[in-house]
Amino acid sequence: MSGQLSLQIDLERCTGCKSCEVACKTEHGLGAGVRRNRVLWLSDAVGEAADTPLSFMPLSCQHCTRPACSRACPVVPKAISKDPDTGIVVVDPERCVGCGECVAACPYGAMGFDADRHQAAKCDLCVERRAEGQTTTACASVCPTGAIRFGERDEWISAAEAEGRERLDFDQYLLGPATVYLKSRRKGANSADTLSGLQTPQVVDRPGAVEVADTFPFGAPRAERLPDRVEPGGCNICFNCCTTQFHFRDDKLVKITGNPDDPVLKGRVCPKSQLSLQLYGSSERLTQPLKRIGPRGTDHFVPVTWDEALDDIAERLGVLAEQHGPESLAIFSGTRTGTLTNRGYIRLFSQMYGTPNVESTEPFCSSGKNMAYNMTQGMGGSGNSYTESDLGSAELYVYIGDNQAETRPVHFGMINDWRLRNNAYMVAVDPRLTVTASKADEYHAIRPGTDMALMHAIAFHIFKHDLQDADFCASWVLGWEEWRDYLFAQDYSPVWASGLTDISAPAIEGLAERIAKADGCVIFGSRGINQHVNSVQTNRAMMFVAAITGNWGRPGGAYFNMSASVQLQANAPTERRRKPARPKVATSPVAWTDAMVGEGAYPLRALIACNNPLALWPDQSASREALEALDLLVHVDLFSNETSAYADYVLPAATGIEKGEVGRACEDRRIVWIDQMIDPPGEAKPDGWIWIELGRRLGFDDVMLERWKDPAVFWDEALIDNDYMRGCTQRRLHERPYRWVRPPVATEDAEEIETLFTEGTTAVGAPAGHRFPTPSGKLEFWTPELEEKFAAYGLSALPEFYAERESLLDMPHLHNDAGAMERTIGPFSPGPTYAQVARISQPDESHPARALRDSGLTLELVTGRPAAPHFHSWTHYAWQAQEMWPDLYVQIHPRQARVRNIGDGERVRVRTAHGQVEARAWVYAGIRETAVFLPIGWGERQPYNPWRPVNFLTDKEQRCPISDQTNLKSLLCDVEKLS
Repeated sequence: MSGQLSLQIDLERCTGCKSCEVACKTEHGLGAGVRRNRVLWLSDAVGEAADTPLSFMPLSCQHCTRPACSRACPVVPKAISKDPDTGIVVVDPERCVGCGECVAACPYGAMGFDADRHQAAKCDLCVERRAEGQTTTACASVCPTGAIRFGERDEWISAAEAEGRERLDFDQYLLGPATVYLKSRRKGANSADTLSGLQTPQVVDRPGAVEVADTFPFGAPRAERLPDRVEPGGCNICFNCCTTQFHFRDDKLVKITGNPDDPVLKGRVCPKSQLSLQLYGSSERLTQPLKRIGPRGTDHFVPVTWDEALDDIAERLGVLAEQHGPESLAIFSGTRTGTLTNRGYIRLFSQMYGTPNVESTEPFCSSGKNMAYNMTQGMGGSGNSYTESDLGSAELYVYIGDNQAETRPVHFGMINDWRLRNNAYMVAVDPRLTVTASKADEYHAIRPGTDMALMHAIAFHIFKHDLQDADFCASWVLGWEEWRDYLFAQDYSPVWASGLTDISAPAIEGLAERIAKADGCVIFGSRGINQHVNSVQTNRAMMFVAAITGNWGRPGGAYFNMSASVQLQANAPTERRRKPARPKVATSPVAWTDAMVGEGAYPLRALIACNNPLALWPDQSASREALEALDLLVHVDLFSNETSAYADYVLPAATGIEKGEVGRACEDRRIVWIDQMIDPPGEAKPDGWIWIELGRRLGFDDVMLERWKDPAVFWDEALIDNDYMRGCTQRRLHERPYRWVRPPVATEDAEEIETLFTEGTTAVGAPAGHRFPTPSGKLEFWTPELEEKFAAYGLSALPEFYAERESLLDMPHLHNDAGAMERTIGPFSPGPTYAQVARISQPDESHPARALRDSGLTLELVTGRPAAPHFHSWTHYAWQAQEMWPDLYVQIHPRQARVRNIGDGERVRVRTAHGQVEARAWVYAGIRETAVFLPIGWGERQPYNPWRPVNFLTDKEQRCPISDQTNLKSLLCDVEKLS
């Protein structure tokens, strides 16, 4: 039919993120249990091959030539009709009687049903939306990867034939489906030619998993959801820092979409940004201050006024400082708190109160890579940007311990698009076939914790065959010869690494050749590298490989470990700061737990927690014991959770457009501004307001000014007075319809720099001619000064290989007598901080894992981020995210599942030497046979599908001595079926 409208789905690009599902529900006001589209996750729970495909199929009405739904409709005249011009099949809600015959008749399972309204629900290619002037469907408008496109079917077919694209035959029912599905052209990890034999895992897509009444705008008539005002802003959840548009009707928020005015993201947005709509309007939000009247761990609270709460907290903090010293207060902030609060309000408060014990979530996420960047480059983060002429110009992308497709879907969609258009090559190295790995040309299932061995062997091969960029090394790298000689002396060869990593020596050599010979290689690392006891040294080893091949300070070449360094800091006048009399107890808050029970360097008696340590901190049993021992616990958050139950005061906070903020520390260096646009619910207050009011009661109001409750004023006056940020003013941010600026910009008129540290430039704040902001102006591998600092930790600036103490293979590891390592003052810490002194033990000297293996712990546990709709605990309060991914799950290989009589979707218990949790099994051949994976984010007190958090399985003692980063990626465990 000429003029037949349809979707085109490019299976080579789809990553299963489900952004299209969220957009569809929002566009059509669909409540829980109702849907017009879905994205199928397809894998093989029976096969055992490591390269078993992981596939994704967006599914909605196919708008068939001979629609089965219409033929089955018993209503006269029929409630389902096909437009003769566009071919769109639509349901007439006035005629539909809700019999469900059409739903049963559709062989594709593409029809939905609205049980409350007794009506069929199906895709109509956004007829109403397009009639209102939009040119494309809601799903296509947000798709982060460009997998979904809308237009005329004949044009899709002609374009596919011209590009040599093969279409998936989806017409086995002879109904003439209009949707065009394009097969993948590349024979990588996701090379299935057919979807037959694949099935949907039982842990994904359970619309009945959530029972919640419709809340505005869901379920409201379309006329009440049509926006009369649209404001630009951004998402404050993850490191993609998506720009968004907030749509209002009568000052009520009705929709969140991507911002098509953004020249980089171009309207693409992931599900989390859109799901914020459900968080802003959630009935679960905290709305008034609460004071404990019962035992800790219970929900016995009474509402109090803000004055009552803050007056009492301030009085108790004053007594605390007088009796135990200001260092006895700890402050834990993080993602939810926001950048302005972490770098601004809390920093000012802590400087004036006099406590050094202030920390964010970085020791659980990124402190290892931050320190490694600072040692090597002189500042945090990569200098590259997500532009076609920079990251888009690489010939090779290597992902090691970074599942970017799920953690930053929009940025991965851009990388994958550039890679496909430029015929670049992609390699993924990960213990499991992640979504990212499913798109790669080459995949290696590495043993958890052995990434440093892989990088050593790659560098060994490069040096052995003189494949390094000799000019770059000679001109811009200090200590590369010492590094080369050390590798040779230790014989860190591909053969040596093969026995540790489970990657063959020829494969390691081949990867080394690819990296060395590519005209532009970007090596991506992330939490899979950071969350180990060898965090700093593994990050440095990866940086060294990038540098010796000339992939630093150039377009299309980088070591990229999110996120970029944000040069924001508010500082109190020197004379108003109270200098701490004692060092910081430790970098990692989980090490504070010892001090909370009187076993640390000195006691910690109070904690102000601005997120949820009783899900986030490793070793949850010890964490709960520690919080129960405190004299004062104040919890500032959006929702009541596990930490709230232990708090003396629970203070309701605002977020995002309720308070005004910037996005996270974007890995693209973009600073995205978010204006305050709505009031917070009830009596909830912005974090800045809370800290200024608390400071005022302690006499800090001469510095923590009343006018700084306005985040825009605070930004311009207190946060950006440095050469890196000075030009990123409110005026410059608001001159742009997409509300971002990419620093460094020294003045309002300064041009943005696409790629930092290019040859012939001087780094911001460095002496003239210093290409990098290090003491030498060069990248620094080894110097006498670095060696001296590393020696304080018992280590060397030349990274000696060691791995985790809990492994199926006895490897060099850090010696630790029940956590009683010697203390030192860490020379790499920004202020005086206690740190551990390490000693590397060899397997013939110490083998602590043997006893664990003998006790039946014969699998290696990896934890990490879940699928794209979820981020920590935030999204578990969004009912739609719970429909998509409701339950805590454990990925387990079919062979291991069969031995344990575990079926897909069945309830199991996972235990380590440190604790146990329950979860549902996802039997998946794409994970190492000896590994299992559990995602973070679930908690016992969540409203929809509560589960014990994964950190009951982790150990607080296994930490990187330099960064205090905790091992969350390699712990011995077992999985057993529950009856």
